[in-house]
Amino acid sequence: MKPIEDQPELERLWPANELLDAVGFRPRVRGRVAQYLQNRGLAELSPKQLMDLFSPVNFGGYYTCPISSQAQFGWYCYDSALLSLCDANLGTACRSEWESRIYALKVWELRRCPANRAVHRHSEESPPAERR
Repeated sequence: MKPIEDQPELERLWPANELLDAVGFRPRVRGRVAQYLQNRGLAELSPKQLMDLFSPVNFGGYYTCPISSQAQFGWYCYDSALLSLCDANLGTACRSEWESRIYALKVWELRRCPANRAVHRHSEESPPAERR
């Protein structure tokens, strides 16, 4: 597969097996993703569609990702898939798109973590945690 250097190329359809091989998923993850695509009759997909399986533009957590509905595709496979996509050498356009999605995913995770929520120490509605 040739490197994808231009944004419009992210929409180009590729044979699913060729795209999965180019990413370099671990065997178990690759098998689950291939099964997901086969169950939905997707013989071809674009790099952007592949990214959407793991980190949709409107990310709302693991359970909102389409791939989470695949049998035996839990957190271990999900984390492995994310790392494979981070390490994939698919060209500058793919890297840029994936980096923006990983950044959004990380910000989403940080915002949902209670330690990162803004606490108004002078508000009566949300007393400081030290007053228990």
